[in-house]
Amino acid sequence: MKRDEPKDVIPAYVGAFQTLDTEMILPFYGLPCLFISPAGATAVSDIDSARALLSLLIEQARSQNYRRTQIAGDLDVRPLAANLASVTGVYVRFDANDREILRFGFTYLLRDDGNGWKIIVAMAHDEVS
Repeated sequence: MKRDEPKDVIPAYVGAFQTLDTEMILPFYGLPCLFISPAGATAVSDIDSARALLSLLIEQARSQNYRRTQIAGDLDVRPLAANLASVTGVYVRFDANDREILRFGFTYLLRDDGNGWKIIVAMAHDEVS
């Protein structure tokens, strides 16, 4: 799953998330990692904790009749070091009837661990203009 650029990770991650399969999503995260939203922060230290959190996120998506995610506009990619970058953008989620069910901003900190860029901090937030 090596990805050469941080910007390549996000569309691939969206594709994995759309499967609603925890095992397809897990490889995109470097552990330990941190999930942050307006509701709070969760540290994920191991694979079992990551599976549990992703299962909750998937269940929430299923309860909304989730079908797909679109990246709205361009991604803002900022290199922070040779192996560290931030990526900010906006996700739009759609249900099985192709109606918008959720729109939110995201910022990921990614780190290249030698096997590709992985998300080490995932932050959901309001859209940033």
